[in-house]
Amino acid sequence: MFTKDGKYLMLALDHRGSFKKFVNKEAPESLTDADVIDAKKEIIDSVSDLFSGILIDMDWGLPGYTNKERPYLLCLEKSGYEEIEGERETVLGYKASDLKAMGASGTKLLVYLNPEASNTKKQLEIAKEALEDSHKNDLPLFLEIVTYGNEKSGGSRANWIKKSLDLFLENGIVPDVWKLEYPGDASSCDEITSKVGATPWILLTRGEPYDVFKEQLKIAIRAGAQGFLAGRAIWQEMADYDGEARREFLQSTARERFKEICEITLG
Repeated sequence: MFTKDGKYLMLALDHRGSFKKFVNKEAPESLTDADVIDAKKEIIDSVSDLFSGILIDMDWGLPGYTNKERPYLLCLEKSGYEEIEGERETVLGYKASDLKAMGASGTKLLVYLNPEASNTKKQLEIAKEALEDSHKNDLPLFLEIVTYGNEKSGGSRANWIKKSLDLFLENGIVPDVWKLEYPGDASSCDEITSKVGATPWILLTRGEPYDVFKEQLKIAIRAGAQGFLAGRAIWQEMADYDGEARREFLQSTARERFKEICEITLG
């Protein structure tokens, strides 16, 4: 459903509180909901004929996605996370049935994970609950894992990502699509492909500059990744433009970037 020729060519636009600074970095608090909806609509419209699916938020992205010709994911978690004793904890804010009623064809859950943290078991339980809830409502779950804390133990990003993935797999938590960070090199991408087996994994941008993400995607695709869910790497410089200049940036630079990563993925 979310694919084109078997590949995930997806736009990430579920950013909530953090998004306002991309619309007006000098005075983000001055923006109205209508301002933010319009900005998201501009991004969506610039690539709407290219993406195979989209991840959006309920408040701004959903009303900004006016034609809804392609399937969309909505988020199960509340924006951000709760910090408890120095660790990040995901908080479920919605039921899959709520998202389905809003027209979603799938759900997404972001889990921050430090595999050596005291709350790791709790994070896994939250992910399992989200997976069961999604499947009960006949919706696929895209599970996004964002790691943190590896600098404390001297671990590499690659080992931290693979260790986190192992925890989910060992606990029988297998989503319909894994949304993962770039693990650092081709061999680590190969390992991820081997670990996940028949379940597709796709790459997130995590705010990387576009040229960096593009090279990461090339390596990941060659190693077995099935696509991307790309956000800030495509459009984050829009904060530097206003009005017509912003529309021109989105219709030219952002669009060409998205087109290029589609071509990389489709081969």
